[in-house]
Amino acid sequence: MDKHIWIVLVFIFAQADFLYAQQNQKANKQKIGLVLSGGGAKGLAHIGTLKVIDSLGIKIDYVAGTSMGAIVGSLYASGYTGKQLDSVFQTIDFDDIISDDIPRESKTYFERKDNERYGVTLPFKDFKVQVPNSLSKGQNIYNLLSRLLSHVKDVHEFSELPIPFFCVATDVETGEDIILDNGYLPRAVNASGALPSLFAPVEIENRLFIDGGVTDNYPVEKLRALGMDIIIGVDVQDGLKNRDQLNGAFDILTQINNYRTINAMKEKVSFTDIYIDPDIEDYTVISFDQGKAIIKEGEIAAFKKLDQLQKLIDGEGYHREKLPAVTTDSIYLAQVYINGNENYSRAYINGRFKIETPGNVAYTDIRDGINNLQATNNFSKINYEIINTPDGAILEIGVIETTVRNYLRLGVHYDELLRSAALVNLTRKNVLFDSDVVSADIILGDNVRYNFDYYIDKGKYWSIGFHSEFVQYEKQISASFLEQVTDIDIDVNSIDLDYNDWTQQLFLQTKIGNGFNLTVGAEYKSLRLFTETLGTNANTDQRTIFENSNYSSVYTNVLYDTYDNLFFPSSGWKIDGDLHIYLYNSSKVDNNFQEFSMAQVSVGHARSFGKWSLRGDVLFGLPIGNPGNSSFDFYLGGYGARRINNILPFYGYDFVSLSGNTVMGGLIELDYEIFKNNHIILSTNSVKIDDYLFEKSDWFSTDGFTGYAIGYGLETFLGPLELKYSFSPEQSKGEFYVNLGFQF
Repeated sequence: MDKHIWIVLVFIFAQADFLYAQQNQKANKQKIGLVLSGGGAKGLAHIGTLKVIDSLGIKIDYVAGTSMGAIVGSLYASGYTGKQLDSVFQTIDFDDIISDDIPRESKTYFERKDNERYGVTLPFKDFKVQVPNSLSKGQNIYNLLSRLLSHVKDVHEFSELPIPFFCVATDVETGEDIILDNGYLPRAVNASGALPSLFAPVEIENRLFIDGGVTDNYPVEKLRALGMDIIIGVDVQDGLKNRDQLNGAFDILTQINNYRTINAMKEKVSFTDIYIDPDIEDYTVISFDQGKAIIKEGEIAAFKKLDQLQKLIDGEGYHREKLPAVTTDSIYLAQVYINGNENYSRAYINGRFKIETPGNVAYTDIRDGINNLQATNNFSKINYEIINTPDGAILEIGVIETTVRNYLRLGVHYDELLRSAALVNLTRKNVLFDSDVVSADIILGDNVRYNFDYYIDKGKYWSIGFHSEFVQYEKQISASFLEQVTDIDIDVNSIDLDYNDWTQQLFLQTKIGNGFNLTVGAEYKSLRLFTETLGTNANTDQRTIFENSNYSSVYTNVLYDTYDNLFFPSSGWKIDGDLHIYLYNSSKVDNNFQEFSMAQVSVGHARSFGKWSLRGDVLFGLPIGNPGNSSFDFYLGGYGARRINNILPFYGYDFVSLSGNTVMGGLIELDYEIFKNNHIILSTNSVKIDDYLFEKSDWFSTDGFTGYAIGYGLETFLGPLELKYSFSPEQSKGEFYVNLGFQF
């Protein structure tokens, strides 16, 4: 019996000694910290270093980062591996992220019209133009971080992340460098990377933060103070440049900031046990398009420290599990809370957000709802957070309303019909209601014009609006063409036709179904067409009047537009149907008016195949009843001018070369994007056009008209720049088209 007791006691003491040794080993294990500096696109090198750390099986105990280092570091601390981060960042379009680009589908009918009309928008207040505090609101970065970090949305103490983490931001009012180690992780990281002048400051708990790199771009001392024994540091900061490398204001501002950071790094390096500095001198803070090469430089730099890194491997090494892919694409939302709104009602915000609660909501719908709100330009920042409760998740949206209500907008345009034009616009929001807009365009150039709009934009509800415009142009028209559309004898080869259109519209507009915009309204139109080339009027002026009438009509329009780009679409549909019913005409030329209608529909579709895009468009139009004259006939030819009544583009012919009150045609275009925003386009179009075409027994077999074009297109902030050469087998010579800027 005593022998058995001794055996048990020996076993117990042996186990206790083993457990003590294990605990002592754990206690003696060195804590490894990782500090990642800021550096813009150069910070992608952090990913390469993380891939090496993971491959060696080194376990990181704490991560600290600033700016881009905070972005990469927070994702790594949340559970992503280095390889996963490499894959994630390869799919991001940084141009869209940085520029706050909003998908076209998120904009309402009115917002699209504005965005595809004006090249420059400047806010002004008290009759002074306001310079924006940044080029970007940083909203798209916030949206991206919220999506990538959604799996840790309930972690508010960053020390409780899979790897403890903190980042550094700068209090813009006091100049203090502040450690952000709790709160909502995407917002904290967004603040740490809010580079002054590029991104707007970020407000957290009534403090306004900018990029942490302004005060501490490499927070190694702060990390050491948390008890780290070994610190691996990755430094991707800029060095000082010589005069030949300073090519602009941004370079000079960066150089000034680097004076301090470079001097500070002399001491900070001494706090770093393994200092990794990738060779990225040939890259800049905005070289995101060279991300793959920068990541590779991070790997190369880490392998140069391989001997030191291998000493940190504990036993057989630490295997970092991949972050599991998110398997759910929706969440049950019990309620949406909105705060921060003062001038815009909850109903207005909900109407734009377009999410019904309670119910299951896709994460993509939340993203689209935020984009819808951002597209209004009524909010300088939109913060949001999903909070889990026993009754379901709550989406808390905090809006910061913009204080600007007045805007000066500018644009330029040139085409071969309306010629050169400069646009000056004044826009005022919230004149009478929280969602109304007054907008006035003055268009100066070869043909003076104007546009005036007032509307109350209710999004998915019925919007009401008023539109007024005056359009004029002068065009040389061949006599043979005029003889086809008028009864006037012409004894010259060509005339200069003056075209004047003054239109007033009162309308209601709403969305129906999935993306269809329905407009119904009443229209008053004054048309005046004359020439001073021939004829004499009652006042003995040298003038012949072809049309001098006032038309009253009602109309309806159905528009379905999912094109990703209006001018160079690579995906989506565009269906545009219009019916005008002309009820009354007071004419000084022809008193034999009969009620008639003009109906038309066009259907377009675009698809992409890599850098290639194929798009097609078909058009049908016809009269219902007897128009009595040719004022609202279809006139085809030319390219680049805005639509005026039924004057439509057609390759191979000059403007206003083909006419008829019935039209049936199609267009096919092949677009190759040789590099970003640069397009080579091949086009072909064909049409049958005549008066009452479908009433003729041989309409299907009659010859139509064809045209071909090859051109170059460039997307610019002022709109498309296009140069095209077109020809037709029916014509003896080709046509050159120049289209510059948004159409207006």
